[in-house]
Amino acid sequence: MSESQIHESSVASPGSGWSSLLKWSAIASILVIVLINVFAGPIPPLIVFAVLFLGGVIWLRRATKGPAILLLVAFTLMVAMSAPFILPTLTVPESGGDFILNIASVLAALVGIVAAIAILRRSSASDGTPRKLGLAAMGLFVALALFSVVSTVGYDEAAAQEGDIELATEDIEFTDTSIDAQSGEVSVFVDNADGTLHTFTIDELNVDLDIPASKSARVTFQAEPGTYEFYCVPHHEDMKGTLTVR
Repeated sequence: MSESQIHESSVASPGSGWSSLLKWSAIASILVIVLINVFAGPIPPLIVFAVLFLGGVIWLRRATKGPAILLLVAFTLMVAMSAPFILPTLTVPESGGDFILNIASVLAALVGIVAAIAILRRSSASDGTPRKLGLAAMGLFVALALFSVVSTVGYDEAAAQEGDIELATEDIEFTDTSIDAQSGEVSVFVDNADGTLHTFTIDELNVDLDIPASKSARVTFQAEPGTYEFYCVPHHEDMKGTLTVR
């Protein structure tokens, strides 16, 4: 066997470091998707990605280039499609399980993308880079997960006060989509019954309240007479309503 053949075998064989890292990234993504669907209910696009990841893992037992291309595309599409939901959550570690699952999803996808590109570029794995990258990702995940747990436990939940407009979120919906207030100082209390981050956002009034998963929050702002749309940033299409100020 020539030197070039030995190099290619060490880089691209199904048992090589990069292939193993790609496989475990796909498996981690499948587990995260399963947990998200358990806690948040069935999400068809994520189920499709789980099937693609599973197919890639099975295919990796017999080949490398084909499954690397499949998984690279799947990871990239999942990150791009999930970004509007994931990015707001990553800024709120107090959202507990929601934050942790999204961190796991992002890290698994990024590591998977790097591993797939390394396979396609026939990068050497002889220096242990795949293992170092995998351990670094795991260490970062553990650190961020612990930070999220501490932040969630220490979160100071708001309490509704007299005169507050009270809202709740449940099943990715606002329980009331039409609320009224008098002009001047307006206070809104929101109780989040979902296992995911929501926001109470009104662009025209510079209101952007984060309500972590299974928590409550309160905001006070000034409002002139008029009609304003409020919405949840990560779930804008499903969660919006109207505030009428008289």
